[in-house]
Amino acid sequence: MNRQERWKSGIIDFVSEPAPGPDDDKSWLRLPLTDSTAIASRYDEWASTYERDLVVNWDYNAPFEAARLLVDRGAVSPVLDVGCGIGLTGRALAGAGFHNIDGVDLSEVSLAAARESGAYRSLVRHDFNASALPFEVHTYATAVCVGVLSYAAQPGPFVADMCRVVTANGTILFTHRTDLWDEQKFPQVLHSLLSEGRLLDVLWSEPKPYMPGNEDFADRILVRYVTATVA
Repeated sequence: MNRQERWKSGIIDFVSEPAPGPDDDKSWLRLPLTDSTAIASRYDEWASTYERDLVVNWDYNAPFEAARLLVDRGAVSPVLDVGCGIGLTGRALAGAGFHNIDGVDLSEVSLAAARESGAYRSLVRHDFNASALPFEVHTYATAVCVGVLSYAAQPGPFVADMCRVVTANGTILFTHRTDLWDEQKFPQVLHSLLSEGRLLDVLWSEPKPYMPGNEDFADRILVRYVTATVA
């Protein structure tokens, strides 16, 4: 679904003419920030123009691609949206037919916007760099994490914790930037989760456009989509 189709479907709330460009420098997005206070502050400040900047100006499509991949894989509800932000992924999931979607995020302002979207059953503020996800074992059939893993101080344990809250034979999906994928040796991370018996299978995509309209990312920083079955 391209940007015009998303506007026409009502998923995106903007008119068909692109909005003005971002009002301030977002070059910090290139950095793999792991300081929770800094992350929360930046996203609290950005929440009001987040959708305009990403979807309209930078042609960010990851939430819709993630929803499509989950449908193709046969994933089912309930779904946990880890790092839900203002609710773009939740809205994409709801539009794809998923229900009983819960969200968790660090930014209070973003959570308020997600709540207004109406896509979520419940929303919780949580710092995943400080402690494990605040959910019991095997709570969800699916967990999705889009555009968030670059903020994880320990990405391997973070993915393992996503597995913990998903039922056996359930699905996890996450995205990861190509620059960090290589730097963090993520194929080895995923093979470790397989060998530890946390995953039954794992598949990652070829690099795909992430924010093609953003000059800092464009064709330099792409994204992989990872889907896996939880053991």
